[in-house]
Amino acid sequence: MDAVLRIQSSEFTDELIEKIKALIRGKENSEITISINDHSSKGILREETREEYFARLEKAMDDLEKGNVVTFSGDSFELFSKHLTKEE
Repeated sequence: MDAVLRIQSSEFTDELIEKIKALIRGKENSEITISINDHSSKGILREETREEYFARLEKAMDDLEKGNVVTFSGDSFELFSKHLTKEE
């Protein structure tokens, strides 16, 4: 399982940590990476309220727990990203 959670530092709470622990419970060889950036995120984080963000995060974690995920190879991603930018 791979998951990337992007949050603002103010949203790094004990509740979030407990949810992450629940996701990896029973998976002894799980690895967690924490990256700290000093710049504000551009994009959706600026366009949504705190409540909207946490609702989106909760839905993403629920989808992950239920196995509602999409996976693809690096080559497939590259083709898709070229399609999005119309570079083909």
